[in-house]
Amino acid sequence: MTVRDRAWTRRESSLTRPGNGALVVARYGLADVFGSRVFLAFYVLCLMPSLVALIAIYLSHSTALLEQVPGIQEWAAKVPSWIFLRLFAWQALPAFLVAVIAAPPLIASDLGHNAITLILSRPITRPEYLLGKVSILVVLLSPLTWIPALACCALQTMLEGNPWLADHLRIPLAYFVAHWAWILVISVFGLAISSRVRYAAVARGVMLAVVLIGSATGAILNQLTRTSIGDVIRLPKAIDSIALTLMGAPSTSGLPVVFNWMSLLALAMTSLWVLKRRLRACEVVA
Repeated sequence: MTVRDRAWTRRESSLTRPGNGALVVARYGLADVFGSRVFLAFYVLCLMPSLVALIAIYLSHSTALLEQVPGIQEWAAKVPSWIFLRLFAWQALPAFLVAVIAAPPLIASDLGHNAITLILSRPITRPEYLLGKVSILVVLLSPLTWIPALACCALQTMLEGNPWLADHLRIPLAYFVAHWAWILVISVFGLAISSRVRYAAVARGVMLAVVLIGSATGAILNQLTRTSIGDVIRLPKAIDSIALTLMGAPSTSGLPVVFNWMSLLALAMTSLWVLKRRLRACEVVA
């Protein structure tokens, strides 16, 4: 049948509005990520540290428990402060492991099947594409990090009273700022690795190796130089020190907190530079 003989009908569904490309990318990416039952089970397991913290805070204020168990009052009084000093590390580690699993296939699959050219030829710009991929990890990691952390602070405020929040306002602010910094840094870092390594298993190994080898090398460098200069390349130490400093607690790093911020910023900027080089609408043949 020739074109002039076809009976064309008006499109009934609405077109995607300009600027909503990131939402489209995030929607289908999340559907792919949660399509794995194994990943879903692991994701639920990563919620356990936050759940344990919530239960411990509640039990530390349980009148019935404090009356039935003799000598527990002193321990219960120390539980909230002990938890809040360690909860960030308990949440940051599972968040990183989830990023290690979820981030590598996000861009590698598009590059591996030469789909990036087709995607960027549609009404989706490169910033929208990248924002959509980052949004996937933000949606995944937020329920593991700052959301339950603020829930713990809210529960402590409800049980202890409003004066607790007024006296410890730095704690929820520290969790919010430090967790968002950690989420954004590991998100762009994971996407940069995904854009360079097309095999997801290898990319996951690279992400783990960069963090683990960097931490081990930094610790060795500290021992050799008898300084804390190695903390510059110890990412877990850097983000934990940032969180503790924002809370007003002693830092675990021997370096000023500005150097910890610079370490995270350097990794984020390097990752963005790699993504800018890799995400192109056309393939460049050297």
